[in-house]
Amino acid sequence: MLRGGGVAFGPKPRDFSTKLPRKVIEMGMRVALSVKLREQRLGVMTRLYWPNGKTKFLSRRIEQLGLRKTLFISGEPVVHEGLELAIRNIPQVQLTTTADVTIYDIMKWDRVVLDLKAVQYFEEKLKRKNIPTVSIPLITANEVVVSEPVIPEPVVSEPIQPTL
Repeated sequence: MLRGGGVAFGPKPRDFSTKLPRKVIEMGMRVALSVKLREQRLGVMTRLYWPNGKTKFLSRRIEQLGLRKTLFISGEPVVHEGLELAIRNIPQVQLTTTADVTIYDIMKWDRVVLDLKAVQYFEEKLKRKNIPTVSIPLITANEVVVSEPVIPEPVVSEPIQPTL
């Protein structure tokens, strides 16, 4: 007997969550990254690194590059300590690793910036079997050659004469 009465069939803690299959999660990640790429809101940097933990300088640099509302994804298992300390206090910017990123994170942020190791990780993890892929060579700044744009000549056609 409970003093003061009791609840006959009181609430019992239950967990009704379900786990999505791995293939569905991978497909969602593929779609999310493809959408960002199609919208031209996916960027790639060679490396995510910041030499010191000063937020002020990193904040200025992010402003100069126009990278507000950006999710930075690192392919390293442990993010560089200076970058992690500096980016922590910047509003509208987040840093995460490939192991911790979710589909919701990618869709939530306006822009996504990956480093090369993150790109390699996603290529290996999300590639589909039996579908050939073409590797794109990385061009460094020294190899970029600016050429004159090719302008095609206009096509001149004869006016159409009506026939009676």
